Amino acid sequence: MDTDFTSVTWEEALKSFLLHLKAVRAPKTVDYYQKELILLLRWANVQNIPLERFGKRHLDEYLVMRSDSGKSQSTLHHDALTAKVFMKWCARNDLISRSLLADYEVRAAPRPNMYMPTEEDVPKILSALHDIWDPNKNTDARYTSPTKRSFHRERNYALVIALLDSACRIGEVLSLKQEDFQHTKVMVKGIERAVWQITIRKSKGREPRTIPMSKDGADAIRNWLTVRNRVMKNVSKEDDEGYLFISETGGRIDEGRFLKTLKKSIRYAGLTDDITLHSLRRFSLNQLSKIDVLATQRIAGHKDTKTTLIYTRLDSGHLVDAHERASVVGNVLASKRADRKKRLV
Repeated sequence: MDTDFTSVTWEEALKSFLLHLKAVRAPKTVDYYQKELILLLRWANVQNIPLERFGKRHLDEYLVMRSDSGKSQSTLHHDALTAKVFMKWCARNDLISRSLLADYEVRAAPRPNMYMPTEEDVPKILSALHDIWDPNKNTDARYTSPTKRSFHRERNYALVIALLDSACRIGEVLSLKQEDFQHTKVMVKGIERAVWQITIRKSKGREPRTIPMSKDGADAIRNWLTVRNRVMKNVSKEDDEGYLFISETGGRIDEGRFLKTLKKSIRYAGLTDDITLHSLRRFSLNQLSKIDVLATQRIAGHKDTKTTLIYTRLDSGHLVDAHERASVVGNVLASKRADRKKRLV
């Protein structure tokens, strides 16, 4: 019996698509597709365009409408990608006979100019994370109890150090459990060494990865754990959710609230408000990529090196240093001079 594709409505297809996403993707991803596609659905229904007949011309008309309403080129890029993903899924799951958007060319979105923290910015941020809770340096801190000051100072400092040391996304670090921070032995250039590592189990790429921590990074986390243990000493193991970094109530830290906390320290340090939590990841990956791009890709959790290279911004000083170390012309001329000496002997 042939499937009557024309009988499948936009509403039915979207409901099935979102159900699938809820089963395999993060809640934020589900919310994103729902918000994007509900707008497309409403427009298509007003225009009386069946799901099965939705093609390139219709998507063009939809994007023009969105552009005329003031949406940016970046938003239009996401609108088109979302529509393609949805139609492709519908075709694969026999809700439509085939996707008429299969070979639709999505215009590349302009890359936003994201601020890259400097090597002078980062030490100032780290100092501010301590100083903002020091009554001798910040008079506002006098109105906070010493216990609370210690909690926020050690936690915030260790959390930012962990972000910088691991180049992780904020959600990955906030989802760490205590057992994900481990002391283990690994072979480094044929020599067994004891190192601290963190294991990212909840990742955007959905593949767990283990990242080494520096001694300074591990020390900061261990200092924080001393405070954490003191705060949670009267909480039973059953009631302790086990997060490495906790809120004042002992649960997982909210990303939005921690961003506000970081922003306060950034302003206290007199730095630009363009610095965000993701800026710290960008800074770390840029520094790591100067040493080894493939290792940086693994640490970042990127599936493609091209994604890692987006974070790379090589300054002129690094280029001069790399050029001098390679010494292409110098090596060629040195070899030429050596051959000349051999001929003269």
